[in-house]
Amino acid sequence: MKVTLDHNCIIHLVNRAEIGKKVGAVVHDERNQCFVVNIGASEMLERGVRPNRYDKFEELLETAGIAHLPRLNPLLIWGLTFWDKCVWSSDETRKLATEIEAALFGNSQRVDIAALGLESPLTRKWVNQMCDVQTMWCHIQNGNDVFLTTDGNFSKESKLPRLLALGAGRIAHPSDL
Repeated sequence: MKVTLDHNCIIHLVNRAEIGKKVGAVVHDERNQCFVVNIGASEMLERGVRPNRYDKFEELLETAGIAHLPRLNPLLIWGLTFWDKCVWSSDETRKLATEIEAALFGNSQRVDIAALGLESPLTRKWVNQMCDVQTMWCHIQNGNDVFLTTDGNFSKESKLPRLLALGAGRIAHPSDL
């Protein structure tokens, strides 16, 4: 089974949280092929992960014990994605990302990262939203089977049907696998 790990799963592994043990069990199950998306959520900022510091992202994955997992590259978002670990968008790929964003966050406002800086609360919220969108985009775009997350936003009754219609397959909590 092809499993996409969301960023909360990575943080749980790093923090050695109880739920991280369940994520680890999914990762180490030989029936699963797990993938990491090359994008850093705002929780990773405090660890030095920045668009120009992919090495810090790799250190984080090493700490989480998942540096060996294959990677999926998100769409390029200036000021957010790692410069050489992303893909250029097309009309079709932008359309899917926009549909995922609408399903997850409705009419949320864009943030000017350059004006506000990466440390502002508004920017951090937007960064997390874009990470969620791009992680789900990578999951759907690559035809993976299960999106593994502890974020209840993906499975809300108002959002889950739309994500499934876009091709999300199964969205599961680590306790459910």
